[in-house]
Amino acid sequence: MTSCGDLRILFRAPAGPRRGYGHLVRCRSLARALGVRPLLALRGGPRVVETALALGCDVVRGGAARVLSRLQPDVLIVDDPVAANARRWIHTARRLGCLVVSIHDLGLGCLDADLVIDGSITRNAQARQGRTLAGPKYAVLDPVNADCDVNDRARDPYSVLIALGGGPRAELAHDIAEAIVDAHPHARVRIAGGFNHLTRREGAQIAWIGPARSLHDEMTRAGVAVVGGGVSLYEACAHGVAAVGVPVVDAQRPTVAAFVERGAARGVVGRVTARSVAAQCAELLTDEAMRRQVARIGRKLIDGRGAFRAAAAVTQMAHMGGTR
Repeated sequence: MTSCGDLRILFRAPAGPRRGYGHLVRCRSLARALGVRPLLALRGGPRVVETALALGCDVVRGGAARVLSRLQPDVLIVDDPVAANARRWIHTARRLGCLVVSIHDLGLGCLDADLVIDGSITRNAQARQGRTLAGPKYAVLDPVNADCDVNDRARDPYSVLIALGGGPRAELAHDIAEAIVDAHPHARVRIAGGFNHLTRREGAQIAWIGPARSLHDEMTRAGVAVVGGGVSLYEACAHGVAAVGVPVVDAQRPTVAAFVERGAARGVVGRVTARSVAAQCAELLTDEAMRRQVARIGRKLIDGRGAFRAAAAVTQMAHMGGTR
């Protein structure tokens, strides 16, 4: 873990039932790699704040000028794909003499930062100025992924984890679960419904997982993981579990397609239906050699140490620039 205890670091990220909590969780992951407690200025409502607190983060509220002037951080780390929102915080921080780091997916968002981190597998960011860390070796994941024991003997070969997030995606997750148990008689499905409280229907082969800080244990045990095309797909690969990528929003399609093209995951690149996802899962559950190969290639591509590489770069740049 990179020691950064002498730096004041503030994170800025959006989250919510529809947008998901991936940006918030990624900030927490980078904070862990930096060795600091995650302090976040969140874009979202009261439920987002409650979730962040439950995840062990500290939260500050207010606009960019007010928060940055009061806290005077040495480093502002922005993880926001909406360029207009990110730019407001970045420019305000710059005026106050703060080092700015921007985290991206697919090169989307405001790239006007001192350090740009884009761990995407495809369409990596090109910063207009400053330094860029690009490629899957810089995928920012919870540091626990770097140390996970990839042990196939500990896995249940017929266990399927579905983690597509909460909100409107929960219904899709349940439809996929039902299609999987119809497609494979031995499949047992566990659904992670995110941080939202919803009415859940269970069956003999389908169970729901309550809100959790991490899916580490679930991914360690699963034989197959059905995940969205965001951070969870990278996490599944880092855990060495055969993944099926499902683009829950159009922006995730290039990522899923890139993983599938490299053989690091299976996935649905076209129209997403419960049956199409279930067919991919059933094939992996039936073909052990294919399942092991997909998992092995995924783990080789995403080794789980991206957060440490990013943290080292942040620390080096901050100390080279000096602190208050």
